Amino acid sequence: MFESPEELRLFDPGTLQIAPHVAEHLPDAGGYFIDWSSQGLDAERAREVEAAVNGRRCANGWFPLESLDSIGHRGYWRGPLTYLAQMTADDAAILQEWAGRGLTGENRQRIEATVNHLLHQQGHAAAATWAVAVRPQAGLDAGELGDRLFAAWEQNLDAVRTKDVAKAVRRWNR
Repeated sequence: MFESPEELRLFDPGTLQIAPHVAEHLPDAGGYFIDWSSQGLDAERAREVEAAVNGRRCANGWFPLESLDSIGHRGYWRGPLTYLAQMTADDAAILQEWAGRGLTGENRQRIEATVNHLLHQQGHAAAATWAVAVRPQAGLDAGELGDRLFAAWEQNLDAVRTKDVAKAVRRWNR
């Protein structure tokens, strides 16, 4: 009746190849933000936002959160990416909780730290790919993670109005 402890298959992640079965269930933060923020913007302004987001992507095509480190989380004066930083503010906690669920102590800390590092360096899909590979017995569900990220993004952007984004783009170009 005793459960055997979960065997972790820890490895140095380096630059990860994203697992297709993980990527298909996870939303791309940059793509989601581009779609959301472009509603109500004219085509030229929408292209400016898209270029700003896509210019910060990492080599694997995903959006790393470290590219938002220099952007504040409040105020339209810093440009529209302020709202992307606001949108993704809970992502590290969500990913860490998902990846470390059921673990305790040093194992949990190690998993959470690596997932956080990967999220900031290589994006959501890389962090989730590593967690799934390291914890094959845990049955980590990428679909559940994707749903939680979508819900957090929608909640974090709920109070932002389309005209706030348009104003941020205008001021950004001055």
